[in-house]
Amino acid sequence: MCSKLTILILLFSTQSFGQINKLYQFRSQNNKYGFIDKTGNIKIEPIYLVVKKFSDGLYFVSKEVITRGYKWVCIDTLGNEVFDIQDNFPETDFSEGFARISSLTRQWFINKKGINQFKRTWKDGYQAFTKDIAYVSNIPFSNFYPIDTTGRRIGNKTYSRVEIYQNLKSNSLVFSIDTLVKFKQDSLWGFKNENGDIVIKPKFYFVDRFQNGLCAVRLSYQEFDVVNDYFFDAIINTKGEIVSQQPMHCYMGLQGDFIEYYGGFHFSGGVHYLDKNGQRVIPK
Repeated sequence: MCSKLTILILLFSTQSFGQINKLYQFRSQNNKYGFIDKTGNIKIEPIYLVVKKFSDGLYFVSKEVITRGYKWVCIDTLGNEVFDIQDNFPETDFSEGFARISSLTRQWFINKKGINQFKRTWKDGYQAFTKDIAYVSNIPFSNFYPIDTTGRRIGNKTYSRVEIYQNLKSNSLVFSIDTLVKFKQDSLWGFKNENGDIVIKPKFYFVDRFQNGLCAVRLSYQEFDVVNDYFFDAIINTKGEIVSQQPMHCYMGLQGDFIEYYGGFHFSGGVHYLDKNGQRVIPK
């Protein structure tokens, strides 16, 4: 089946993505979504209007519009329906065995069978389970507190969304084995090694960070940046050589086996990937 061009970049597997049967979404010419494996082979045909991210071997997908939005169901890596969540909404993908679901007025956590794991609800929540902790609240938009994987509250302190975000960011793991450090000189970016020696001369207008020997950079000058558009137009190796060159909007970086980005501003234009050689892969 012909489909829109999709791009894949093989890097290395992490704890959260290095699972067997990892699949990635693609959008076909009929503007519907399906899933491919890391070689570009179509594993689930494009029949869905919207899809969420793969996580824990399950996907939230929808091929039906209802009064309240989309009718969401959960499928496995073979495309088989595992359960539906009726007229509710997936607030998060599965993480550490749980997903947070919303009815707009109440929220709760389901297990991989679609059952309310803790047999209770809250009025709000923030993020998915991370390191066996999730944040919930009995007051919308504020007073969040942590719970463990049994649903029990941890401590008496409450947090704002900003405080939770900063805490998660400061304790986040960086899955990178590269030691090149970016630096700026005369408005251009380059890279030094851990001894402070210049390895790649400053010649890029913007750079990301190296992951498994590859880094996204910006070769072209942009007078203005579009809000929320983390834009790059090339991938380089640790020698500063260009491995691949094409526009990459809303650059997402390492996502399991691939580097992910979008075809247009504000996550438009479909999701795209690159393989380890920077080559485009067409779903087949």
